[in-house]
Amino acid sequence: VRSHAPNPVIDPDNFQLKIEGMVNRPSSLSLKSLKRFKTHSTTATLTCAGNRRSEYNEEGKVGGVQWQAGAIGNATWQGVALADVLAEAEVMPDAKYVWFEGLDQIEKGGGIIPFGGSIPIAKAMIKNGAAAPLLADRMNDAILTADHGFPLRTVVPGYIGARSVKWLGRIVVSDRPSPNHYVATAYKIVKNTTKIAPWSTLRHPGAPQFLFYRF
Repeated sequence: VRSHAPNPVIDPDNFQLKIEGMVNRPSSLSLKSLKRFKTHSTTATLTCAGNRRSEYNEEGKVGGVQWQAGAIGNATWQGVALADVLAEAEVMPDAKYVWFEGLDQIEKGGGIIPFGGSIPIAKAMIKNGAAAPLLADRMNDAILTADHGFPLRTVVPGYIGARSVKWLGRIVVSDRPSPNHYVATAYKIVKNTTKIAPWSTLRHPGAPQFLFYRF
C-alpha cells in the first residue's frame, strides 16, 4: 500500500464520478449508475514507480521512500471498462490523453492537490482483454478497502502503479498529458548517459520541459 495523504472518507451513497473535458456528453456518475455497464475482471500486478529505488543511490541520493524490492502487489480486480464509460461520454476526435484525479488531499507547495495521472487515449480505449483499464470497485472478490481506493479506483494493467489512481473522483479527456504533479514532475529519473535528440523534435505541445527520462 502506497499513499501520499491520509485515506479520504467518502460516502458511497453520495459519491459522484465526474467525466469532463473533450467529450460531447459530460456527466456525473454515481456508483449505482456505473452498474449499468458490463462488469469485467482482470488479474494485474501493480508496481510502484519507486520499486528498488534504493539501487539508484549508486549515482547520487534519490529522493522518496527507499524501497528495495517490496513495492509490488498482485490481485484480481473487478469493475467496468474505462472504454465503455468513455464511449458513452462520446470522446472528441482530437483527444489524446485521459487524466485521472483522486479525492485525496495532499499538501504540496503550500497548497492542497489530489493525486493524479494520465494515460494515452489509445490505452484508455482498450475495451477487452488483459490490457484493458478498469474502473474497479472490487479487489479479490471483495469491496475495495479504504487503503486500496474505496469506493472506486483505476486499474491500468501494464503501467506503473501511479497510473492506477485510488479514490477516483474525476476523469478529464484532453489533448495533452495531465499537469498533475505526480505525472508532470514526479516519478521520473533524468539520466543523461546518451545523446538526446533536440527538444523541438520530441516535445509535445503544452508538455512540461522535463520529459527526457529513461527507466
